[in-house]
Amino acid sequence: MKTWIFFIIFIFLWIAPIVAGVIIAKKKNRSPHWFWFGVWPGAGFWVFIVFLFLKPLEECENCKKKIPAGSKVCPYCTNGTSLSTKTKEELTAEKKKQKKTILITVFTVIGIIVLLCSVLIVTVFSAFKNSIPYEHSIELIENNPQVKDYLGGEYKQTGLMSGSISANGDSSGKAVFSYKLKGKNGISIVYIDAYKENGFWNYNKINFYKERNSSDVVNLLEEETAN
Repeated sequence: MKTWIFFIIFIFLWIAPIVAGVIIAKKKNRSPHWFWFGVWPGAGFWVFIVFLFLKPLEECENCKKKIPAGSKVCPYCTNGTSLSTKTKEELTAEKKKQKKTILITVFTVIGIIVLLCSVLIVTVFSAFKNSIPYEHSIELIENNPQVKDYLGGEYKQTGLMSGSISANGDSSGKAVFSYKLKGKNGISIVYIDAYKENGFWNYNKINFYKERNSSDVVNLLEEETAN
């Protein structure tokens, strides 16, 4: 799962600002080559911020050089641009259109990032919840009268799971993670420490903490052995 967490950070801080920045640069008629700075992690984010505040450029009809959008006179050839003949209302309408286009682009990119990250979070959550160590811990809880009585009959898993789980094929793996259960007495924590060897999961710990940051713990493995 550490790979997934790294991938989420990678998307947020490295790739996404570059993609969004290149789109905005093209919308503003500016060179997207500045985003080559994005080869250094984090640099693309700051270039993206700068491009958000840069004014758009347009091409002079006479000398074909890029000049600030909204200029009535080209600073290179001193010829009047098409804007010199436009009314104030037309200029205002064009600026609003440009701002609207940029905002739509930014929000579209943000929406895609949020959607992607949501899919990744669901995938990570499913990997934990569908794992044998998680299923075994629930089985131990269901077979433990003390824990079942403490949780009540309508307990449920709540919040995100934290930790890591990995597997090398079907023969080996490791799982160290915790999750929360909400029952009649509040929120409890289940902690699992397990490793997979020769295709079978072995458990170092499966502890049920009645309260968060509490030493009031039930060792579910000991209870399983006793039974």
